Amino acid sequence: SSGINAEYGGKINISVDCSATASPQFAGRGSALKEEEILTVLNLLYTSIDALDLASLCIVKGESCWLLNIDVLYIQCGGNIFDAASIGLKAALHSTTMPNVTVAGEGIEMELEISDDPYHVWRLNTALCPICVTLYQVGQSFAVDVTEEEEECSTGHIHVGILSSGDVSAMEKSGAGNMDPEALLEMIDTAVKIGEEIHKQLDEHLIAEGQSATL
Repeated sequence: SSGINAEYGGKINISVDCSATASPQFAGRGSALKEEEILTVLNLLYTSIDALDLASLCIVKGESCWLLNIDVLYIQCGGNIFDAASIGLKAALHSTTMPNVTVAGEGIEMELEISDDPYHVWRLNTALCPICVTLYQVGQSFAVDVTEEEEECSTGHIHVGILSSGDVSAMEKSGAGNMDPEALLEMIDTAVKIGEEIHKQLDEHLIAEGQSATL
């Protein structure tokens, strides 16, 4: 796991667990290597920009803050694990409710009172949470949303962090294969188009889910 924090804000701790039953590639040492790779991408997405307002997680500056533990667990895998993790992460953060905290007293007499009213809560702002779009180079072409078998045919891939606005927030290349600059630009342009559509559909689903929960 790895932590993301701000000096006067809250903290986020992301951990990744790949069950050995999810895929043959997670067997033995493979799970640890893949977990580290996924964690690196998720941390890149959430540290390259202020994806979350960590200041909103601060309760008392320099004294108390919220720590968000985010566990990513793979129990079944059909490929495209990086993108799936980023989508699940944004959805989980969007649906998270934080209880209101009242600070009473000062100094050593300061006490934190957490509301036990299930409706006395606030939600995280996920407007800047990115989605990862991974593109795999296969010969002179590239592919997205690949299966495990298709991934094995790839000579390299790039992870592109896309915001709902269509802006690119982060990018990382993996694999030994070289990528032509023009092809790389085409891959990024494709990632933006796909990322915007995923954001749109995900946001619509999350809004509808939230509205049905209040009925």
